Amino acid sequence: MTTIEAISFTIYEMVNMLLPLVYLFGFVFVLSLVVIVHEGGHFCVARWCGVHVTEFSLGFGKELWGRNDKKGTRWKICAVPLGGYVKMLGDEDAASSKSSTDNVPKELRHKTFMAQKLWKRASIIFAGPATNYLFAFIVLVCMIFFFGIGQVEPVVGEVIPDSAAEEVGILKDDRILSINGENISEFSDLQRQVRILKFGEPLNLEIQRGDEILNFKVQPKYEEGFDAPLVGVRASQDYYTIRDDIGFWESVSLASQQIGMVTKDTLIYLGQIIRHGRLPKEMRGPLGIAEASGDALLSGILPLIVFIANISLAVGLMNLLPIPLLDGGHLFLYGIEAIIRRPLPTILQNGLMWFGFIVLMGLVGYTFFLDIPRLVQRIFG
Repeated sequence: MTTIEAISFTIYEMVNMLLPLVYLFGFVFVLSLVVIVHEGGHFCVARWCGVHVTEFSLGFGKELWGRNDKKGTRWKICAVPLGGYVKMLGDEDAASSKSSTDNVPKELRHKTFMAQKLWKRASIIFAGPATNYLFAFIVLVCMIFFFGIGQVEPVVGEVIPDSAAEEVGILKDDRILSINGENISEFSDLQRQVRILKFGEPLNLEIQRGDEILNFKVQPKYEEGFDAPLVGVRASQDYYTIRDDIGFWESVSLASQQIGMVTKDTLIYLGQIIRHGRLPKEMRGPLGIAEASGDALLSGILPLIVFIANISLAVGLMNLLPIPLLDGGHLFLYGIEAIIRRPLPTILQNGLMWFGFIVLMGLVGYTFFLDIPRLVQRIFG
């Protein structure tokens, strides 16, 4: 081994050793920023509605730093950086799953969360996910407007041997015109259609080859090491372009389309899990997000910013799901309250909260089961 090879090998080994730290730092940074955005939405609307916020915490557990502002809110950073919370007057826990006015002085009860009208309580809860969406929208608009947007035309650059694409006769330099009757303009549209494909269904591809228009029915395959089925084609980087002449209003339109598409595809994916028994192998938990955060951090500032916007969008959407303990669960209960004109019995609400806790812990455990083997393989080979 030459000296240069030895140095290169040493650097490679050092980078691999530092990967866990990169993942950890990226995860804490990304999660902290997204949590501040989410909880900041709750905080601002709560104050606007006249509710006294007693705590704004980044993290859980032991307080490492804190200060009180002029309005009596305790701003603090805690030892476990796995989220955060806004605690309002009358809340009995950080998740605001229990709230009452029993232990609050009479002169302050009008500032508790539970003392507010239903529409105010719903607005405070909805503000968290809504702010995540707003933050992602602003970031994407700015990124598109100032830096443009990269696009890869839907041209096949490589056909993987023994793949579904090779079996039906797709060739290098074929241009994909439409998928299942939907016209496409980017290679990512093919990837998107595969991700949301219902199990057992093929893709109908319309392809231009020279002057010919051909039609292929492709059945994507599952391959070991991949979570989603594969068509078996790679993009041609010869057709990669960056549009940097996008005006402000077009940036707004493109950002809105991207957010709408991500939301729609995620809901389709979740619907397939619930209705068709699709295994959620593509889900990522805290470890998977840490891995992706580290990769984004190593890729540069612009990929990191886009990643943060996507995580904010994911957090906003996840919190809107009607699962007790999440914001969507609270909104679901408020919807029932609006219909029957009174809150559900406390014992029933507590039971639903415990059910939500069990569901969320089950999801976290399942994602750990998916993430750990992949991370161990990546770090230690």
